[in-house]
Amino acid sequence: MGGKAQITVEALIIIGAILLILLSVSVPSAMFAGRAARDVQHAGDARYAAEELAAAANSITNEYERRSLRLYIPGYTSVGKTAGGLPLIEKTTRITTSADGGALEVYLTQLRRRSDGSVVQNDSYNFSVDLYGTGWVLTLPNGSATEIVERYGAWYSFNITYKNIIFSRG
Repeated sequence: MGGKAQITVEALIIIGAILLILLSVSVPSAMFAGRAARDVQHAGDARYAAEELAAAANSITNEYERRSLRLYIPGYTSVGKTAGGLPLIEKTTRITTSADGGALEVYLTQLRRRSDGSVVQNDSYNFSVDLYGTGWVLTLPNGSATEIVERYGAWYSFNITYKNIIFSRG
């Protein structure tokens, strides 16, 4: 009877060791996959917003037409801070027009820091969406040309006229 109990205890120890090894490998992999999925979501949301904005602008063919739309521009800044007061995570979306006004240029940055301030991840991703013709500008409601820089994620309202994309946050 004592021999059977000995085998059961050894089997439980072996199974426990195997489970411990599996957990030590799979949990960090799952954490990394979750971070990567959120980074891809940020890029996908930014691309969607830029393509929708370009599609609305490209649908305007004369100076009397107008389109309005509301889009979410992604971004994220963590509440958690490093010892130096910097955010632990910063995801920024910057949208501007190209030098000739023939495209929307989108710049994404994703920065992660440890609590001591050292950088763990510093990635950037850039893409462009063509606009029909040249001379397009992004402007504030007061008429000043500018760019969109979003660090927190917010809804934007766009009023598009021929060669002019007027935006406001919120």
